[in-house]
Amino acid sequence: MSELERFTGGHAIGVDVSGIERDLAALWRKASTHDASVTRACSWNLVAHATSAGELERVRFLADALVEAVPTRTLYLSYRASEPGPEIEASVTANCRKLPGGGKTVCTEEISIEARGKGADHLPSLLRALLVPDLPTALLWAGLPPTGHTTTELVPGVDRVVLDSAAADEREGLGRILQLALGKRGPALVDLNWLRLSPLRSVLASAFDPPVDAGIAFRLAKIRLAVAPRAFPAARLLIGWLASRLGLGNPEAIPGRGWSLERQGGRVIVELETAETALSCGVASVAFESERGEVVCVALTGTGLDVKGPNTCFQTSAHERSDGELIVAALGAQGVDSLYDAALRRAAELERA
Repeated sequence: MSELERFTGGHAIGVDVSGIERDLAALWRKASTHDASVTRACSWNLVAHATSAGELERVRFLADALVEAVPTRTLYLSYRASEPGPEIEASVTANCRKLPGGGKTVCTEEISIEARGKGADHLPSLLRALLVPDLPTALLWAGLPPTGHTTTELVPGVDRVVLDSAAADEREGLGRILQLALGKRGPALVDLNWLRLSPLRSVLASAFDPPVDAGIAFRLAKIRLAVAPRAFPAARLLIGWLASRLGLGNPEAIPGRGWSLERQGGRVIVELETAETALSCGVASVAFESERGEVVCVALTGTGLDVKGPNTCFQTSAHERSDGELIVAALGAQGVDSLYDAALRRAAELERA
């Protein structure tokens, strides 16, 4: 297999760190000469950060989903502090997709950088030199950002930070994300877990439409969530959203998995119970009970009846989006949501209660 075939076939080609741009330009010239149907595309810089083999596999999967919809120059950054070997190694490759109809082949470029030991000191300047000018830049974490790392240290001027709070544990992790969000004039923060909850939030927002008495939402005494064990971070985000929309605050932890939140004229008990669900968001149902005993319940269990009313639990199906669709949305107009900051603040308060 020739070097060009390896490059356009997605195989990594080792290059000298000081000559990455030069070697990439030479490979693209060969590709365009060899096959006129190959089109090099780029609309974002994407810096994908990983600290383990598992995280690297995760960010590669997400970046692959962007090739056709949001082509990027992707820089895979892997830092292994204690591993032996050269301080910095680099490789390049192309990620190519045939467009529908058998026409042109769209290719994006990928640069992989492995740093060890003191090699980390050179990463900020190296990354700045490799960003395509005049394009927005996104920083993608496989999960939560590592403790001690800040966005501005790694990629100054980054436009979006994309992460997945599903990687938080049962009781903490959202507070760490909040510290990123609180940075002055910081980048927009996009959480794939928040985007997973979007269909459920839409259903819940419509649950109090007529003929249901919307006043029930302001007479709440209890909220019960049935949640898969893996989805407690999503449940805290959802509760944070509900608290920010309904004016609930000053949470106090109660025995088991739950909180008591203050509302005008009283308090609301929020309880989490374990349930099995195939939904990616991990939330099977949400039930609201008023101080008068009125109940509104939403169960996401596939294609059930859509019957709304007091003391009725209605079943509905929400459109599920794959992680590939979520990462495309994260770099689009849907990615930045002003409601997320308010929900995140309230969710972090739950962790501190």
